[in-house]
Amino acid sequence: MKSITKRRPVSHRLRQFACIGGLTVMLTACSKNDMLAGDVSGYNHMPESGWSIAGFTVNGAGGANASPGYGAGSSCCMSFPKHWRPGIKAKVRWFYDVMVGDPRTPPPPQEAEVEIPEYTPKTAGAINVHFYSDHRIKVVISRYAIEHPRYPLSEEDKKPWITRTDIVGE
Repeated sequence: MKSITKRRPVSHRLRQFACIGGLTVMLTACSKNDMLAGDVSGYNHMPESGWSIAGFTVNGAGGANASPGYGAGSSCCMSFPKHWRPGIKAKVRWFYDVMVGDPRTPPPPQEAEVEIPEYTPKTAGAINVHFYSDHRIKVVISRYAIEHPRYPLSEEDKKPWITRTDIVGE
């Protein structure tokens, strides 16, 4: 007779994974009520380089390809604390590719651990990774799109995207 093992629901296993290894900071509690989840997306701020972001992960959650000067489609999902605390970090791994017909060899895969700037439960949303030249990255968590006036990056860090002036309200 086969033994039947009772499996916990997927949402419980995902939450458990996020609590154990998803974030690089120690969390004092990790229950359903003090975690949020958001889609993972990326922005390639290197239109002049020709380097495509062929793939990336944020704390193990996957992101899609981002061509030079474009954003990547979002992938589901990554958990993060509902309430921001100083020192929350994300570990990002990514690799490059070249555009079709480009004879150059892409740079080697990269990895960086960066602090996540402040967010609130009201402003939290997607986990956005911004890829810049010289293998620099920034990670922000925001419910706003990159062109929204409340997106938490400076105008310089948003380039080549620009803030829209026709957006009003929340």
